[in-house]
Amino acid sequence: MLKTKQNRRNIFNLAKLILFIGVLFLVYWQVSKFDKDSWDSFKITNPLSFIVAIIFVFPNIWLAYYKWKTTLKLVAPSEKGKVIRQSFFAGVVTGMLTPNMVGNFIGRFYYFQRAQRIPIILFTLLSNYAQFLASLSFGWFAIIIVGKIYSIEPSKSLLVFLGAGVVFAYLIYFFIDNFLNRFKRKAYFIDFRDQLRKNRTFRSAILILSLLRFLVFTIQFSFILNSFGEDLSVQNVLAIWQVYLLTMLIPSMFFGKIGVRESVALFVLTGVGMNEFAVLFASLIIWFVNSLCPAIFGLVICKNDVKNA
Repeated sequence: MLKTKQNRRNIFNLAKLILFIGVLFLVYWQVSKFDKDSWDSFKITNPLSFIVAIIFVFPNIWLAYYKWKTTLKLVAPSEKGKVIRQSFFAGVVTGMLTPNMVGNFIGRFYYFQRAQRIPIILFTLLSNYAQFLASLSFGWFAIIIVGKIYSIEPSKSLLVFLGAGVVFAYLIYFFIDNFLNRFKRKAYFIDFRDQLRKNRTFRSAILILSLLRFLVFTIQFSFILNSFGEDLSVQNVLAIWQVYLLTMLIPSMFFGKIGVRESVALFVLTGVGMNEFAVLFASLIIWFVNSLCPAIFGLVICKNDVKNA
């Protein structure tokens, strides 16, 4: 049995490695097609826009932190200050190692009692799902406005399929407590359902915070591109929303979808006439300031808190 599990784990890790190499090769293939003129025209033309984008890292982190505090008000209302901060940054570290931060609960639940861990996992996953809905909502809105996905030929069946997916995703989010009635033998699911029913505004509050955080992502990406000479236009914002939508839907392995986001951004944003190098570097900078830097800061915070404990 143990050998079988180990073999499955090895196969899964090999599949992830192959997929990751494939994504890197795709990015390399896209970069190899860049026109030399793109590099010659690539430069920072609006440093102020770059500074604005970096400053928005702070509201991004604050919104994520506030979402976590809102969750803890249900799961562990007595916890304050240090534990909230430690668990949040531990979640940033473990989340950075998984696609779309879905693994952030791994770092979080170790700071709480065993009885609180399953509720923390469930509520954190629901919070992550709200962020998924934000990307889905804005991405779908962009597709509706444009009438297609940039760089892809229009397809009515694809638009209908995506639209049905958006509706279904919202039904799951707001009616998950009804679905959990089927799992009456699992006490933690029933407790989770009851908590949601007692706190009817929780899902709306988390969704609003997720939508605001997505707008912060949009501002950051838009202003970094603007610092490289791209316009701050409605078309470019809609294209950015489509990038986030497609990035979210495409599977990846770890490190916050690095490689996938760059490949998707190049595919979509160059389709609206953006400079290839501006797109590539903007996407990498977004990953660096929103994922890698907070994770490094989180490691320092957690390490210092352990020393001072």
